[in-house]
Amino acid sequence: MILQKGRYRLPSSLLVLFWLAALIAANGCGEGWDGYEDSYESRDTGTPGEPWVGPETVFVVLGDQTVETPLAGIVTSTFSGEAAVRLSDFIIESGITSAPEGYRYDFTATDGYNLLKKRYDDKSLLPGWQEMLHGFLYWNDQGWLETGWEEHPWGSALSAYQVKYMDGGTITLLEPD
Repeated sequence: MILQKGRYRLPSSLLVLFWLAALIAANGCGEGWDGYEDSYESRDTGTPGEPWVGPETVFVVLGDQTVETPLAGIVTSTFSGEAAVRLSDFIIESGITSAPEGYRYDFTATDGYNLLKKRYDDKSLLPGWQEMLHGFLYWNDQGWLETGWEEHPWGSALSAYQVKYMDGGTITLLEPD
């Protein structure tokens, strides 16, 4: 504030901020979700119980072997009311191993997010085969392929296991310690 002849005068930049705040308050705060919904990709991935529809692929890694596995054609289940590929079905479809129950599963998203790093490099905190039987790859409302879980033993850390941006991401099979 500026003192002028015994009075306080607000700087013009502060007056502009007050004016903008009043304008925003008078016009509301925007259109809400409806104003942004078109910015998010929403698409049909098929009917639960039918094969997955769409071009998404995920890489499956075991040792020095990498298999790019498309979701298309894998019979879907229902997750959150939508068609989703069960993670166990996906690993079996990849054909990378005939004994999937012997591994822990690490997820790396295309943005670099890595579950093993998020879980402090502790393999025992990664999903095993029993968890993979209750996990899914699904197309979420925000427009990306994500992992989701029916049952999870992780308590409050569930969000760490909901790995986004899996289209083009990687699932790595690791031997437990």
